[in-house]
Parts: sequence; C-alpha cells; structure tokens
Amino acid sequence: MTGEGTELRKLGTVLAAMLAILALEVAGGFVSGSLALLADAAHMATDAASAALALWAAWLAQRPPDARRTFGYGRSKVLAALANGSALFAIVALVWIEGIRHLSRPQPVSQGIMIGVAAVALLANLTLSWLLARGHGVSLNVRAVIAHALGDALASLGVIIAAAIIIVTGWLQADAVISLLIGVLVAFSAWSVIRDSVNVLMEGVPREFDVEALRHTLGALPYISDVHDLHVWCVDDRDLAASFHVRIPDAALANSPQTVTRLKLLLASRFNVAHATIEVESQSCGEACD
Repeated sequence: MTGEGTELRKLGTVLAAMLAILALEVAGGFVSGSLALLADAAHMATDAASAALALWAAWLAQRPPDARRTFGYGRSKVLAALANGSALFAIVALVWIEGIRHLSRPQPVSQGIMIGVAAVALLANLTLSWLLARGHGVSLNVRAVIAHALGDALASLGVIIAAAIIIVTGWLQADAVISLLIGVLVAFSAWSVIRDSVNVLMEGVPREFDVEALRHTLGALPYISDVHDLHVWCVDDRDLAASFHVRIPDAALANSPQTVTRLKLLLASRFNVAHATIEVESQSCGEACD
C-alpha cells in the first residue's frame, strides 16, 4: 500500500474511534456533571472534525497535477493542518471561558463516572496517537490530528486528576482549574502545527533545513566560482524545492547539460531536494546574467 493509501486508512480508523469516544464522553459528562469531562468531549468533537478534514485533504492530495494545479494538490493537507490548529485555539478559548465561570460557581460532580470515562478516553487517544505516529515521515496533516489526539489525552488525564483531588480534598474548583491548565497545554501543541503550516504556505525554509550548508556545499565544488539567488521552499509538507544561479568559469562545463544533472543529483542525495531549477552562468557572463 502506498504512503498516501496508508495515511487514508489510518485516518479513517482514527475518525471512527474518535466518534465512539465522543459519544461516550458526552454521555459521561452529562451524567456526572463534570465540566472537565464535557470540555474533554468538546475537544473530542473538534478532534473528530479534524480527522474528517484531514481524511478529505489526504484524499484530495492524491489527485494528479493538472493545468490549474501544476504542483498537484499536496498543499491541501497543509491547509487542513492550519485549519485544525486554528480550531484547537478556538476550543481552548471556550474551555477557558467556561473554566473561569465555574471557578466562582463550582458544581458537584460524580467522581466515579469521571474517572471511568476519562480512563477509557485516555487509553483510546494514546492508542490513536501511536497508530498515527507509526511509520516514516509523518505529514503536517497527520501531525495536526496527532496534536488533537494528544491534547484530548491530556484532557482525559486532567479529568482523572481533578476527580482524584475532589475525592481526597472535596475541592470542587479542581474540575475548573484542571480545565484551564489543559487549555494551556493544548495551545502549545496547536501553535507548533500552525507555525509549520504557515511556514509552508509562505514558502519558507523548513526549520530542519540548513540553507548555509547547501550554499557552502555548492560553493566548495571546484568548478563553481559563485552561488547566488539561492531559494529553498516547501512544495507541500514533504517535498522540497530549490532554485539558484551558479557561475562556472569553464565554458565547456557551463554549457554541458551534465553539469545541471550532477547538481540535481547532489541536491537530491544530500539535501532531499525533490525539485530544483538551476541556472548556469559562464564566468564571462558577468553582471548581465544576474
């Protein structure tokens, strides 16, 4: 099965599991009266929506390039990741609003139901996160769903802690306080996904890519005297592209098609650059080629 096919299968499985957990948490939240559990359920609702959006984007990304989208539809997954990261921030805001309101007016809760439902949700979300993280080169699209699942796992753990505190101390505000802390943790994971998604859409250099190392490697080649107009960006969340000019004193090498082929092989093997546009200039070209 191809990488895209595997991603579709994983996301479909995760979506079905999230919908089942959502139903359990909503029922448990209303029966127990726990704000933390209902906040967890609200977060799980966005998790399910994020998995559905990611599934659609992964399906769309399989479409081949056409006259309107010559690079294909790979960035649909980046857009889905950005939407999912933004949704996490919206949920954090709602949880904080409700948490602050419940601090002043705490409600009695059923601790046993809180712990039982949250324990099931915690185990399920950790399993889903592990399933999605398996394999090499997890896409931004899947990373966004993992962030949702791990955020909900944290929320479930928080529900268990809140219930334990209430059992031991009788402090009902623990339910709201834990909800506020969960919001902070989820916001951090959302920010990571949003930052990387925006970087791809802005055609920025990936954080792990060393542009100066590429410039140094090209400049160290004995037949190249200068490298300029160097640009590196992400075509989608996986494929890298680069464009640059190189000046070559030897006219024969500058005019040989093998020179560009050698440079492209170097970029692919050492820097994982899948798409490269290289303009070769002879030494005598001077400023007219810049």
